[in-house]
Amino acid sequence: MGQSTGEDFYELCDKYGILIWDEFFQPNPSDGPNPTDLDTYVANVRDKILRFRNHPAIMLWCARNEGFPPPEIDAALRTLMAELEPTRRYQPSSTDGAGVRSGGPYFWRTPREYYKVRDDYFKTETGSMSVPTLESIHGMMPKKDWETMNDDWAEHDFAKGAQHGDKYPLELAARYGAVTNLADFVRKAQLMNYEAYRSMYEGRNAQMFHPTTAVITWMSAPAQPSFVWQLYHYDLEANSSLFAVKKAGEMVHIQLNEATGELQVINNTAEALNGAVANATIYNLDGSVAGRHETPVNAAASLATTLGPVEIPASASAVHFIKLELRDGAGGLVSSNFYWKGTEEKPDDLAELNKMEKVTLEAKVNRSFGEGQQVVTVTLHNPTKNIALMTHLQLRDAKTGERILPAYASDNYITLTPDETRTITITAAAKDFGDDGAQVVVDGWNVTVATASGKGVSIAPNADADPEHSPATGLPFQTVGLR
Repeated sequence: MGQSTGEDFYELCDKYGILIWDEFFQPNPSDGPNPTDLDTYVANVRDKILRFRNHPAIMLWCARNEGFPPPEIDAALRTLMAELEPTRRYQPSSTDGAGVRSGGPYFWRTPREYYKVRDDYFKTETGSMSVPTLESIHGMMPKKDWETMNDDWAEHDFAKGAQHGDKYPLELAARYGAVTNLADFVRKAQLMNYEAYRSMYEGRNAQMFHPTTAVITWMSAPAQPSFVWQLYHYDLEANSSLFAVKKAGEMVHIQLNEATGELQVINNTAEALNGAVANATIYNLDGSVAGRHETPVNAAASLATTLGPVEIPASASAVHFIKLELRDGAGGLVSSNFYWKGTEEKPDDLAELNKMEKVTLEAKVNRSFGEGQQVVTVTLHNPTKNIALMTHLQLRDAKTGERILPAYASDNYITLTPDETRTITITAAAKDFGDDGAQVVVDGWNVTVATASGKGVSIAPNADADPEHSPATGLPFQTVGLR
């Protein structure tokens, strides 16, 4: 609504390749009156265009948020565009026109549902429930409310409405099993987050660019501590949703089409990918290999290439895993992806995951220093025959145990297959580290870690995030005294 007026915002978007949907000065029609001083309005628009049009990050100019401008403003803007911006697109409304559609949905859906594209080829607004980390929840509510879904949860958007907060706990329990306590709820919710937000983008990838062109998530972060519509929390800690979007948004990306079961390579670059190989490995619940497939890949530029179905052996366990890898002609890893799946008959029954053996990872940690920042490098190894699902790392001050935020991880909520090793870097401002150094804590679906240390940094389990370390409460709804 015209409020992006800082030069630094545009410079950062240019630097990081973030495209801007830039709107002028009109909110939703129900949120305020139309401008009546046409000359002043057009002068403001002219000033904004002249000030910022040199920024390549601006993708288009939009007249109005969630509605069409009055005819006289639309006509004036079209004249202005012809004069000042003949090469950029002008979009009258953010919700409609030329394949553009907004309107959500804004609630959690199964992955396959995100592949249904109708006439919303550019989906300008959609979102889902997005539960923050356990520590963020602890930080936004008093302890007395942690183990009961009550009005305090509703004040943080866990409520009826577009987000379907009243239905979400039932969907979570039906998908991943009954909830034992808050830690268990968060652990299961991170799986739900990752599934929804990855497929939100992969569902669009699957038909790129015929006919889909883009999707915008509602939203990056809410204006208050919340359980919904976020890639990172109010306190600046990312949950699994951000890393799911980061995974799906790779420039060259391998994915499982969760509506058709087909393997796809998404090439967002202007260069064809030739002579590559796609590998699909199917794992049983116990970590044993049920099957492997290798497919040659020649993927055209700016296109989704479908490679055929991923065959699941009849002998595979009811809940199984699919690990995908795309390697270039020299064998280098280009993209990887990991899915947990149910049977065709019961695709939404994943409760068997609760039977997975706990995995203790081995780790090495070190810390390096740069200009104004410190980088913690963590190398994790899975020495077992089991899968370490959704491994989560969190950076803390070694003395106080407080989280260091913001912290930027190269990846997170990762899965390690038997004997796999992964390295993750976490970067934060040097001023945010205490004199006693840093600690990385680890949790996950079925994951812990052996303690280890390096110079100025250590690694240890996140005991609070383990549901077994807290009493079983069932995390009930409070049904008395609700407003």
